[in-house]
Amino acid sequence: MKKPLLLLLSILLLVTSALRAAPVAASISGERGLSFRLLLDGRPVTRGAIPQIYLEQLQPGYHWADFFIPVGRGQNVSYRTQLFLADGFETNFVLLARPGFPPSLRAINTVPLAPPVHARPIPGTYPGATYSAPIYSMSPNEVNGLLQTIQRQAFDDAKIALMHDALHDVTIEALDARRLIQSLAFDQNRIETAKYLYGHVFDRHNFYQVYDALVFTSSIQEVQRYVQSVR
Repeated sequence: MKKPLLLLLSILLLVTSALRAAPVAASISGERGLSFRLLLDGRPVTRGAIPQIYLEQLQPGYHWADFFIPVGRGQNVSYRTQLFLADGFETNFVLLARPGFPPSLRAINTVPLAPPVHARPIPGTYPGATYSAPIYSMSPNEVNGLLQTIQRQAFDDAKIALMHDALHDVTIEALDARRLIQSLAFDQNRIETAKYLYGHVFDRHNFYQVYDALVFTSSIQEVQRYVQSVR
Protein backbone atom coordinates (compact mmCIF):
# COMPACT_ATOMS: atom_id res chain seq x y z
CA MET A 1 0.00 0.00 0.00
CA LYS A 2 2.92 2.33 0.71
CA LYS A 3 4.41 2.03 -2.79
CA PRO A 4 1.28 3.26 -4.64
CA LEU A 5 1.01 6.17 -2.19
CA LEU A 6 4.66 7.08 -2.72
CA LEU A 7 4.21 6.88 -6.50
CA LEU A 8 1.12 9.10 -6.36
CA LEU A 9 2.96 11.62 -4.17
CA SER A 10 5.88 11.69 -6.62
CA ILE A 11 3.54 12.36 -9.54
CA LEU A 12 1.82 15.16 -7.65
CA LEU A 13 5.17 16.75 -6.83
CA LEU A 14 6.25 16.58 -10.47
CA VAL A 15 3.00 18.15 -11.67
CA THR A 16 3.25 20.90 -9.06
CA SER A 17 6.85 21.61 -10.06
CA ALA A 18 5.89 21.82 -13.74
CA LEU A 19 3.08 24.24 -12.98
CA ARG A 20 5.39 26.46 -10.97
CA ALA A 21 7.97 26.51 -13.78
CA ALA A 22 5.81 27.22 -16.81
CA PRO A 23 7.79 28.07 -19.96
CA VAL A 24 8.31 31.71 -20.81
CA ALA A 25 9.74 33.54 -23.83
CA ALA A 26 12.12 36.35 -24.71
CA SER A 27 13.35 38.34 -27.69
CA ILE A 28 16.71 40.11 -28.02
CA SER A 29 17.41 42.74 -30.70
CA GLY A 30 20.60 44.62 -31.42
CA GLU A 31 20.13 48.39 -31.48
CA ARG A 32 20.27 49.78 -35.05
CA GLY A 33 20.85 46.31 -36.50
CA LEU A 34 23.77 45.45 -34.21
CA SER A 35 24.73 41.80 -34.73
CA PHE A 36 25.81 39.43 -31.98
CA ARG A 37 26.45 35.83 -31.05
CA LEU A 38 24.75 34.50 -27.94
CA LEU A 39 25.40 31.81 -25.38
CA LEU A 40 22.63 31.23 -22.87
CA ASP A 41 23.52 29.41 -19.68
CA GLY A 42 26.78 28.40 -21.36
CA ARG A 43 25.14 26.89 -24.46
CA PRO A 44 25.31 28.39 -27.98
CA VAL A 45 21.99 29.74 -29.25
CA THR A 46 22.96 31.50 -32.49
CA ARG A 47 24.75 30.19 -35.54
CA GLY A 48 26.97 33.13 -36.38
CA ALA A 49 26.30 36.80 -35.61
CA ILE A 50 22.68 37.94 -36.11
CA PRO A 51 20.77 41.15 -35.27
CA GLN A 52 17.88 39.57 -33.38
CA ILE A 53 16.58 36.32 -31.94
CA TYR A 54 13.35 34.98 -30.44
CA LEU A 55 13.62 32.37 -27.67
CA GLU A 56 10.81 30.03 -26.63
CA GLN A 57 10.24 27.48 -23.87
CA LEU A 58 12.61 29.16 -21.43
CA GLN A 59 12.32 28.48 -17.74
CA PRO A 60 11.38 31.48 -15.54
CA GLY A 61 14.00 33.06 -13.35
CA TYR A 62 17.62 34.10 -13.91
CA HIS A 63 19.76 33.05 -16.90
CA TRP A 64 23.35 33.88 -17.79
CA ALA A 65 23.75 35.51 -21.22
CA ASP A 66 27.14 35.82 -22.94
CA PHE A 67 27.20 38.16 -25.96
CA PHE A 68 29.99 38.37 -28.54
CA ILE A 69 29.78 41.50 -30.71
CA PRO A 70 31.95 41.59 -33.90
CA VAL A 71 34.14 44.71 -34.16
CA GLY A 72 36.08 43.85 -37.33
CA ARG A 73 39.22 41.91 -38.29
CA GLY A 74 37.86 38.81 -36.64
CA GLN A 75 37.71 40.47 -33.23
CA ASN A 76 34.76 40.46 -30.80
CA VAL A 77 33.73 42.44 -27.76
CA SER A 78 32.37 40.07 -25.10
CA TYR A 79 29.71 41.01 -22.58
CA ARG A 80 28.15 38.89 -19.85
CA THR A 81 24.99 39.65 -17.94
CA GLN A 82 22.03 38.00 -16.21
CA LEU A 83 18.51 37.95 -17.62
CA PHE A 84 15.47 37.78 -15.40
CA LEU A 85 12.42 36.25 -17.05
CA ALA A 86 9.10 36.62 -15.25
CA ASP A 87 6.81 33.60 -15.05
CA GLY A 88 3.98 33.81 -17.59
CA PHE A 89 5.51 36.63 -19.66
CA GLU A 90 7.46 37.26 -22.84
CA THR A 91 10.29 39.70 -22.06
CA ASN A 92 11.79 41.82 -24.84
CA PHE A 93 15.35 43.17 -24.67
CA VAL A 94 17.58 45.44 -26.75
CA LEU A 95 21.37 45.06 -26.82
CA LEU A 96 23.24 48.39 -26.81
CA ALA A 97 26.86 48.93 -27.87
CA ARG A 98 27.46 52.67 -28.26
CA PRO A 99 30.87 54.31 -28.84
CA GLY A 100 32.57 55.23 -25.58
CA PHE A 101 30.29 53.04 -23.45
CA PRO A 102 30.43 49.34 -22.49
CA PRO A 103 27.72 47.05 -23.94
CA SER A 104 24.48 46.80 -22.01
CA LEU A 105 21.23 44.88 -22.22
CA ARG A 106 18.01 46.75 -21.56
CA ALA A 107 14.57 45.25 -20.94
CA ILE A 108 12.03 47.08 -23.12
CA ASN A 109 8.73 45.51 -22.07
CA THR A 110 6.97 42.34 -20.97
CA VAL A 111 3.95 40.79 -22.67
CA PRO A 112 1.63 38.29 -20.89
CA LEU A 113 1.57 34.80 -22.36
CA ALA A 114 -1.83 33.11 -22.34
CA PRO A 115 -1.56 30.19 -22.77
CA PRO A 116 2.22 29.57 -22.58
CA VAL A 117 3.99 29.47 -25.93
CA HIS A 118 5.00 26.15 -27.47
CA ALA A 119 8.32 25.61 -29.17
CA ARG A 120 8.35 25.19 -32.94
CA PRO A 121 10.10 21.94 -33.97
CA ILE A 122 13.04 23.47 -35.90
CA PRO A 123 16.06 21.28 -36.75
CA GLY A 124 19.29 22.38 -35.08
CA THR A 125 17.71 24.35 -32.28
CA TYR A 126 18.98 24.92 -28.75
CA PRO A 127 20.34 21.53 -27.63
CA GLY A 128 18.64 21.29 -24.25
CA ALA A 129 15.54 19.79 -22.71
CA THR A 130 14.33 23.02 -21.13
CA TYR A 131 13.70 25.14 -24.21
CA SER A 132 14.39 25.58 -27.91
CA ALA A 133 15.06 28.62 -30.08
CA PRO A 134 14.96 29.50 -33.77
CA ILE A 135 18.50 29.39 -35.14
CA TYR A 136 18.30 32.38 -37.50
CA SER A 137 16.53 35.68 -38.09
CA MET A 138 16.59 37.27 -41.54
CA SER A 139 18.24 40.66 -41.81
CA PRO A 140 16.42 43.54 -43.59
CA ASN A 141 18.77 43.12 -46.59
CA GLU A 142 17.89 39.43 -46.85
CA VAL A 143 14.19 40.31 -46.71
CA ASN A 144 14.79 42.87 -49.48
CA GLY A 145 16.22 40.11 -51.66
CA LEU A 146 13.29 37.83 -50.90
CA LEU A 147 10.84 40.63 -51.65
CA GLN A 148 12.48 41.34 -55.01
CA THR A 149 12.16 37.68 -55.96
CA ILE A 150 8.53 37.62 -54.85
CA GLN A 151 7.65 40.74 -56.83
CA ARG A 152 8.89 39.10 -60.02
CA GLN A 153 6.11 36.52 -59.66
CA ALA A 154 2.86 37.24 -61.49
CA PHE A 155 0.41 35.45 -59.17
CA ASP A 156 -0.22 35.37 -55.43
CA ASP A 157 0.03 31.56 -55.27
CA ALA A 158 3.62 31.65 -56.49
CA LYS A 159 4.47 34.51 -54.11
CA ILE A 160 3.02 32.68 -51.12
CA ALA A 161 4.87 29.47 -52.02
CA LEU A 162 8.16 31.42 -52.07
CA MET A 163 7.42 32.95 -48.67
CA HIS A 164 6.68 29.58 -47.10
CA ASP A 165 9.84 28.10 -48.58
CA ALA A 166 12.11 30.98 -47.52
CA LEU A 167 10.68 31.42 -44.00
CA HIS A 168 10.33 27.78 -42.99
CA ASP A 169 13.09 27.85 -40.35
CA VAL A 170 13.60 31.56 -39.69
CA THR A 171 12.02 34.64 -38.12
CA ILE A 172 11.61 38.21 -39.39
CA GLU A 173 10.65 41.62 -38.03
CA ALA A 174 7.00 42.73 -37.95
CA LEU A 175 7.74 45.56 -40.39
CA ASP A 176 9.26 43.09 -42.85
CA ALA A 177 6.22 40.85 -42.48
CA ARG A 178 4.04 43.83 -43.43
CA ARG A 179 6.13 44.43 -46.55
CA LEU A 180 5.76 40.81 -47.63
CA ILE A 181 2.00 40.87 -47.10
CA GLN A 182 1.67 44.09 -49.09
CA SER A 183 3.17 42.32 -52.12
CA LEU A 184 -0.01 40.23 -52.44
CA ALA A 185 -2.90 41.39 -54.60
CA PHE A 186 -5.91 39.78 -52.92
CA ASP A 187 -7.06 40.61 -49.41
CA GLN A 188 -7.95 37.02 -48.48
CA ASN A 189 -4.42 35.96 -49.37
CA ARG A 190 -3.11 38.80 -47.20
CA ILE A 191 -5.24 37.57 -44.29
CA GLU A 192 -3.99 33.98 -44.51
CA THR A 193 -0.39 35.10 -44.95
CA ALA A 194 -0.64 37.38 -41.91
CA LYS A 195 -1.80 34.38 -39.88
CA TYR A 196 1.10 32.30 -41.17
CA LEU A 197 3.68 35.02 -40.56
CA TYR A 198 2.59 35.54 -36.95
CA GLY A 199 4.50 32.37 -36.09
CA HIS A 200 7.62 33.76 -37.79
CA VAL A 201 7.70 37.28 -36.33
CA PHE A 202 10.29 37.54 -33.56
CA ASP A 203 9.13 40.94 -32.21
CA ARG A 204 5.52 39.92 -31.68
CA HIS A 205 4.86 42.94 -29.48
CA ASN A 206 5.09 44.91 -32.77
CA PHE A 207 2.73 42.66 -34.71
CA TYR A 208 0.12 45.43 -34.78
CA GLN A 209 2.25 46.99 -37.55
CA VAL A 210 1.21 44.14 -39.83
CA TYR A 211 -2.41 45.29 -39.76
CA ASP A 212 -1.54 48.26 -42.02
CA ALA A 213 -1.16 45.74 -44.84
CA LEU A 214 -4.82 44.69 -44.57
CA VAL A 215 -7.43 46.60 -46.54
CA PHE A 216 -10.62 46.12 -44.54
CA THR A 217 -11.44 46.43 -40.84
CA SER A 218 -13.07 42.99 -40.97
CA SER A 219 -9.78 41.55 -42.26
CA ILE A 220 -7.87 43.07 -39.34
CA GLN A 221 -10.42 41.69 -36.90
CA GLU A 222 -10.10 38.19 -38.39
CA VAL A 223 -6.33 38.21 -37.96
CA GLN A 224 -6.66 39.63 -34.44
CA ARG A 225 -9.02 36.79 -33.50
CA TYR A 226 -6.51 34.29 -34.87
CA VAL A 227 -3.64 35.86 -32.91
CA GLN A 228 -5.69 35.74 -29.69
CA SER A 229 -6.52 32.07 -30.31
CA VAL A 230 -2.87 30.98 -30.64
CA ARG A 231 -1.28 33.10 -27.90
